[in-house]
Amino acid sequence: MNAKKRFNLSSQREISKLFKGMLKMLEDMKADHDFHYQKLYENIPEEHHNVLNTANHFTPDKVNWIRKRILDLGNESIRNLCDEADNYSVSFVFNKE
Repeated sequence: MNAKKRFNLSSQREISKLFKGMLKMLEDMKADHDFHYQKLYENIPEEHHNVLNTANHFTPDKVNWIRKRILDLGNESIRNLCDEADNYSVSFVFNKE
């Protein structure tokens, strides 16, 4: 396999793991947020629920916006790294064990 191609594929996989991990953290944060907001809804009189709705900043639109930003930044990082790798000559030396 071509060394530069192997380097690019390996780098892409690692960057993908990083932004998939960030997406998982976003899901975890949303679940935690929803859990605590549900506790508020259950313990605050119903006439105050409209105030809770107004304060809820972690809306589906906001989560989708953050998700898109994570994916865009990850894909941009992959493109930039591959473009940068074109400035170098990559080769591997394998050691015999």
